[in-house]
Amino acid sequence: MKLCWIGIIGRPNVGKSSLLNEIIDYDLSIVSPKPQTTRDQILGIYNDEEYQWVFLDTPGIHKPLSKLGDELNKRALETIEDVDLILFLQPVNEVISKGDLLILDKIKNFENKIALITKIDLIKKDEDFSLNEKIKILDNYQFKAILPISIKKRSSINNLIDEIKKYSYDGQNLYEEDAITDRSELFLAKEIIRYSAIENLSDELPHSIAIEITNYDINENENLRTIEATIFCKKESQKGIIIGKNGSMIKKIGTMAKKIISQKFHTNVNLKLIVKINKNWINNEKMIKKFHY
Repeated sequence: MKLCWIGIIGRPNVGKSSLLNEIIDYDLSIVSPKPQTTRDQILGIYNDEEYQWVFLDTPGIHKPLSKLGDELNKRALETIEDVDLILFLQPVNEVISKGDLLILDKIKNFENKIALITKIDLIKKDEDFSLNEKIKILDNYQFKAILPISIKKRSSINNLIDEIKKYSYDGQNLYEEDAITDRSELFLAKEIIRYSAIENLSDELPHSIAIEITNYDINENENLRTIEATIFCKKESQKGIIIGKNGSMIKKIGTMAKKIISQKFHTNVNLKLIVKINKNWINNEKMIKKFHY
């Protein structure tokens, strides 16, 4: 068996989680057009007859506006310290920004790294996203390869898989052959609830919420998961928005989360959500640790 540890790094919303999900063929990391969706380091496992690769999907590196942002940046950059290969993502339809240059500077001395120019399906014949100009800039950072990629073009994913094989080495399986992640079912349920909230709430609110599961009971005889969870926000006005008129929004979030959890775990779900205020938790180190960020 050939192994490789791979860190996926880049700014928010460059396609990191979408790429991981496509490679392992499983919706592991939550994906949303809203920035800073990924907060935890998500471990995804790719298996075939010859290879086992461990991918680490990291929070998008950004200019932090809170202690939570500082912690997410720290966690993302720590990921690259122990991997065998780095995948740096930069969208074809965006300029190489100061944020990109900051990341490129952090990884400049890392030997095994590949630059992925993502979202190439957005290129149209009558548009010019200066792809060649991007390649020229990235060439200055000694990448082993620079690959255009799109999750909508399977051939580009296959090209990446072939490239990663070059950095794999002999070893014993680290995980079972059918493993997808080392994360628990409880963690995945928490992420699904957060995703459902992100998808239904206005743009500014997702940055201010955290999810805590207070009860997770599995009844195998009835194939039932009973879940109780709290959505934390940082002020009273946000609580009202999350609950909604006559509880309409919290019901909408719960219905969506319940459906996804049921489909993903092939189980019946009894889900209860409540909303609480934890003032300015995103700047409280104790609460950041409590929520495992």
